[in-house]
Amino acid sequence: MSRLREHIAKVLLFLAVVASCVTSSTAARADEASARGSQAIFAIVIGSNASVDAELPPLKYADDDAARYVDLFRLLGARTYLLTRPDANTARLHPQATAEAQLPRAAELEQALAHVAVDVAQARARHVETVLYFLFAGHGSVRNGEGYLTLEDARLSGRDLATKVVDKVGADHFHFIIDACDSYLVAYPRGPGGVRRPAEPLRDAHGLGDDPRVGLLLSSSSHRESHEWDGFQAGVFSHEVRSGLYGAADADGDGIVSYREISAFVARANAAIPNERFRPQVHARAPKDQSALLAIGHRLNRRLEIDGSHSGHYVIEDSRGVRLAEANTSKGTTLRLLRPAPSGREYVRRLDDDTEFVLPPDREVVALADLTPEQPRARARGAAHDAFDLVFTLPFDEDAVTGYEEHEPDLGDAVLGPPAPPPGSEVSSGPSAKALVGFGALGLGAAGIVIGVTYGVLGVVESNGSTATESQRGASTRNDRIARDRTVAVVGLAAGGALAATGLVVLLWPSAPRGVQAQVSATGASLGFTRAF
Repeated sequence: MSRLREHIAKVLLFLAVVASCVTSSTAARADEASARGSQAIFAIVIGSNASVDAELPPLKYADDDAARYVDLFRLLGARTYLLTRPDANTARLHPQATAEAQLPRAAELEQALAHVAVDVAQARARHVETVLYFLFAGHGSVRNGEGYLTLEDARLSGRDLATKVVDKVGADHFHFIIDACDSYLVAYPRGPGGVRRPAEPLRDAHGLGDDPRVGLLLSSSSHRESHEWDGFQAGVFSHEVRSGLYGAADADGDGIVSYREISAFVARANAAIPNERFRPQVHARAPKDQSALLAIGHRLNRRLEIDGSHSGHYVIEDSRGVRLAEANTSKGTTLRLLRPAPSGREYVRRLDDDTEFVLPPDREVVALADLTPEQPRARARGAAHDAFDLVFTLPFDEDAVTGYEEHEPDLGDAVLGPPAPPPGSEVSSGPSAKALVGFGALGLGAAGIVIGVTYGVLGVVESNGSTATESQRGASTRNDRIARDRTVAVVGLAAGGALAATGLVVLLWPSAPRGVQAQVSATGASLGFTRAF
């Protein structure tokens, strides 16, 4: 009997240890989620429809993307700084963002970074962990293998982001979410010919890819375009990322969206698009020793739940018709999505059968299973782009995350333009070469004309200064001075007139693109040269 009791005691002890381990593991994950939620979160959000590169066409929805990112990060409790120039439609949909927004220009960015640096320093002095999200929607391009983002009046290279954002702010962690062409080369610059530059210390780095504090979520490689779509009224990649961050990418339901989850989510959302030209290519890299991109668990007290028996393709919109998030749920998987603070009705539309549900604003947690379908609201159905109409047509779940394979971005075609300006320089802050040549020639021409007129007058005065009693030697000397003055006057007037005419021609000549353009690919290479004023 005593031996039986000993065996029972050992079994009970073993079970207690196992239970303790399980409880500790669960508590650890809960503590991690809680810790993520208790970080001091800051966000700089930039949406620039216009570009300092005048040849790039203006975007339509970068300002909308920026305003919607602000809505999301403020919902999560972040202190946000918004730089955008809202158009009329964005101003109607997002009046608060419009009232607060600063222009997406270099000076305003410097001010925002200075404010964030003060905020971060105060939080760190109080022993609070800090994290900065840098979100950008707009144009990007590349010169000599180095990518850059464009504001309205300046270019931001990877070196600029490293020095002006990472070094200046000094947060514990940084997450860069960038929706722009050539965004991969902002983080991982390539030398001429597409050769990867060797990793260097942060203070000398050309990009962000070598900094262990920095996490990257980028939209495209060098030859992929970043697309907008009227159906989203947003950038395609930005809409997909926001959908994931609202909770649609949280495949394991732990309240944390990891880099792997968001990568798999975006890839899955676009997997049905047959033409890779319209398929956004995502690159994600988490900071060292950290897999999380964003913690949302601390805000899931107000949420929408879609259980596995109601799987399908869903779109969530607010009362203004702004598309907040989109997802295609898998059978057997429960989806939990953040909901904004109550400010009106929210609508959930199931695209599979064109069914719509209204979310009651006075209920914090709403289960789709408890709602009654309603007749869909009338909505415009324009000629939506066939490719983007396939976005989110495949369901997403943990299996998609497990099977996700990240591919090195294809940089087969690298466009190498004129040499990049010196790091940190603001491209548009000074006059153009055309202006310098034109106004310089005008200035020199004016000076030549003034000198010519002056010496012409001196020659006339000298000629009228002769007298009847003047000696022959004095007359000869006077004649020499008169000849010299006339020569200087003729040369000055001729040279001044020519320079002035040249300056006017330069300034009035139509502008045209200029520079060296090279294209390198696996099948060959081409070189072109253009030059014009």
